[in-house]
Formats: sequence, C-alpha cells, structure tokens
Amino acid sequence: MNQPVAAAPRIAVLVDCDNTSPEALECVLRLIPKQEHIAFRQGYGNDSTMDQQRWREALNRHAFLALHQFGNGKNAADIALALDAYELLVDGRADTFYLITSDADFTSLCRKLRTRGGTVIVVGQSKAPPLLREACSRFHELTPFAQVEQAVPKAHAAAAPPAAPAVLPAAVRKPPKVLLAAVAALATEESNGWVRLSALGEYLRDKYRIVPKQQGYASLGKMIADCATLQTQTTNGTTTVRLINAPGNPANVTAIRPTAK
Repeated sequence: MNQPVAAAPRIAVLVDCDNTSPEALECVLRLIPKQEHIAFRQGYGNDSTMDQQRWREALNRHAFLALHQFGNGKNAADIALALDAYELLVDGRADTFYLITSDADFTSLCRKLRTRGGTVIVVGQSKAPPLLREACSRFHELTPFAQVEQAVPKAHAAAAPPAAPAVLPAAVRKPPKVLLAAVAALATEESNGWVRLSALGEYLRDKYRIVPKQQGYASLGKMIADCATLQTQTTNGTTTVRLINAPGNPANVTAIRPTAK
C-alpha cells in the first residue's frame, strides 16, 4: 500500500524591517530549500526604515512586498505583521513561517501560531532574548556579515590571498572616511550628539559592512582613538562617542587624540 505523500509546506517569510538589516533577507532565503515554494514574501516597517534606499533595493531585489506603515506609531509594523501572520494561518494560505526578527514582542505570536498547528522558524541576531528562542519551533542566528559569502572550497584554498593581520601597525592603518559620516547620521537621534558605541558598530557593519578588524584595528574603540575629531565618554559602563564640533559639546570634555602605539 502506497504511503500518503506529505503536503508541501506553504511558506511565508515575514520580515520585521525595523529590527533587522537588509542583508538578513539573503541569509534567510539561503535557509529555505530551493525546491520549496515561498508563497509570501513580505517586509514590514515604519517611515524611518522603509524610506531608506538600501531597504527599498533589498526588498525589490528579493521580490518582497514592502508593507510600509505610514505614520502609524512605533509598533504599527509589528502589529501589522502579527495580524497578517495569524490571518494567513487561519485562512490556510500558509503553515510555515519564517519570522526575521530579534524582538521579544513576537513571543506571543510564535506561541499562538504553534498552538494552531503552524511551524515558526525565527531568524534573528545573537541579542534575541531566550523567551523568543523558546517560543518558536526553531531559531537560527543570523550569520555575521563577514561570513555571509560562501567559504572558498578546500581545493582552491591555496590560491586564496593571505588574510590581513588582525591588527596593523599604527603607521599604516587609518580610520575609514565613513566613520565621521556614521557618527553624524546617528547623532540626530541621540542626546546632545552622543552615540552609543555599540549602535555605531552595528551601523558601520550593516550599512557599510565595515568591522574594525578588517581595517586593522583590534576594536572599534581603538579605531575611534585614531580619529582626532571624535571624543568618547563612559557612563555607568556605557561608552558613547560624538563629533568634537557637535552642538551642545561642553568645553570641559577632553577629546581623544591619536596616541603613539
């Protein structure tokens, strides 16, 4: 007697664009076997996210429907994503969901979809909280962007150029020109021009694919120390950085200057 053939999964890929980066689209699509059909590709975001050219280009390149939540509040995109996911499941149009997010607010959605028979795969960053990881069927951590490209086959490894040293001598290394532009871009949303060091690192990685070690620095702090027009401060364990000529810059703050290394 022939065994019944299992129905192919009806897949929906739903992206929380406000809580991830455009490069995540390619990462998640690599997780899905090519022979499986993706019925829905949808990205959700508010004004500040969906107005970015890099998001528009990424969604278009990977054939995602951009669902722009115009001026509807901070959580408008999250609510729209959750409602669409539940509707797709209840209507029988999808039964397998790939949620690209690291936001704990989607924990309840994961539980609800699973109790109704859905499979939920969350693809998120390392910062994704344990509650979200436990609520979904499976959790995949996003591959660091430096490792997104496929590894060089072993047969051709000898022909690959030698890797750059982790730390270059001070005489030859130089902070990237976009460093100041990145601080200026983020400072518009920070108090008195101060930008969290962690946020700056994520921005450089996501927008420019720049990490300190690729520039010859052991850390982002070391790279900033080589830039005479930036200053840092650490308060309660949180390090922030800003341009020396930023508005509201008090005179008693000492700027970091290049030092001999």
